Order: sequence, then structure tokens, then C-alpha cells
Amino acid sequence: MPETYNLKVIILNRWPFAEDHGRVAVYSLERGRLELVVRGLKKIKSKLAGHLEPITLANIMAVRGRQYDYAGAAVSEQGYFNIKNDLEKIAAAGQAFRVFNKIIKADQADQEIFELLKNFLAVLNRTAAGKVSPELLAWLFIFKLLVKLGHKPELYYCVNCRAKILPAGLKFDLARGGLIGAECSVKLEPFALTISENSVKLLRLVEKNDFNKLSKIKINNKEENQVKNIINSFLGYYA
Repeated sequence: MPETYNLKVIILNRWPFAEDHGRVAVYSLERGRLELVVRGLKKIKSKLAGHLEPITLANIMAVRGRQYDYAGAAVSEQGYFNIKNDLEKIAAAGQAFRVFNKIIKADQADQEIFELLKNFLAVLNRTAAGKVSPELLAWLFIFKLLVKLGHKPELYYCVNCRAKILPAGLKFDLARGGLIGAECSVKLEPFALTISENSVKLLRLVEKNDFNKLSKIKINNKEENQVKNIINSFLGYYA
């Protein structure tokens, strides 16, 4: 009999494969990021299709094959329907998944990363309109993911002189991975990214708190755009 194994997964993506089959990209608690073939996925009567949609938490019985492993059975645990019914939330989840697929290596399981992704989707799913924007939540997820992977920026001391950071005149130095105080930024880093005191406070909150608390923050458009730009630049530098 074929060897089987069980997985708790978050479905990241799926696409056609061969005539009637499909492939799914998942991040699993047990084995990390991997791809599975789903036989008959494109058939109208497929019993697995509804359980293996992207943005779904599911339990899969996988079967080892000669060329590839495939999903023998699947049961969805959480469909995140509030995300799937909201175009802005779908876009935010898609953005997070694209970065996730890019920087997470295959076949390397990490329970903390699995829980981080699960927590992000749960909060995105229930966040009401008018609260923190879905796009900002996605960027905060990306920042937390970078921190989990060891790219933790220095947010409390100047990366040049090691003096404690004071509120005014701050810059973010991508090359050195953290903040530069006012005096050092004028002397050494005129081209580093400008960052406000409130943006620094937000990044510190993101580093230390889960999405349940982060979903309640208030930030104006100017600072939201600044934080997104810094995280995007930080991602481009280290990923």
C-alpha cells in the first residue's frame, strides 16, 4: 500500500496540472512549504476542490508517489470567507502569500511561522471596515515574518554610535539594518529613509505584539504610507 502522512496546512495557491488534475502550494505545520498534486481537481464532481481553495486552513492526508506526492483526502477547517468575499482583503492576502512564497524555503517546517500565518489570516478575516487597512495588515505580517527569519532591525539604539534613539530627526538605514539618530544621520547617512517617531513606535509594536492587538491601532495615511515604504524597502534589501 502507498505510504500516507497527515498534514495541517494553509493553502497558498493552486493551478491546473495535466488534463484533469491540479497542484496546490501549501504551508504545513509538519513539513513546511510544499506542493501536492490533486487528482481530478478540475472535474465538476471533484470532492476535494472545495476543501483546497487558496486561503483555506485544511487537514490533508497526503500520499507518497514515485514522481510526486498527492492529496488523497482533505477536509477544510476554516474557509476565511470574509476574506474571500472582500476584494481588498483578497488583495492583501495575495500580497502576503506572494512574499511568503518568495522568502520561505521549501520543506522547512516552523511552528511559529505557521502560527503567524494562521493568526494573520484569522485577524484579516474578522477585521471590520474602518479599522486598520487590509493592505497595512499584510505589510505588518511581512515585517513580522522578516523578524522571525532573523532580519530584526535595530529600533532602540543608533546603529552607528549605539546611543539611545531620541524622537526627532531619525533615519532608517537599510544597509545597517536599523535606526540612525539625528546627529549621525546628518553626518553620515543623508540618503537613508526618513522615519517619524510614530512610525518607529508602530514598528516596535509590530515586533512585540500579535495581530489581535495590531488590528486595533490607529495611524494616519501619511504614516501608513511611510511604514509600508520602509517595510517594502527592508524586504527588498534582505530578501
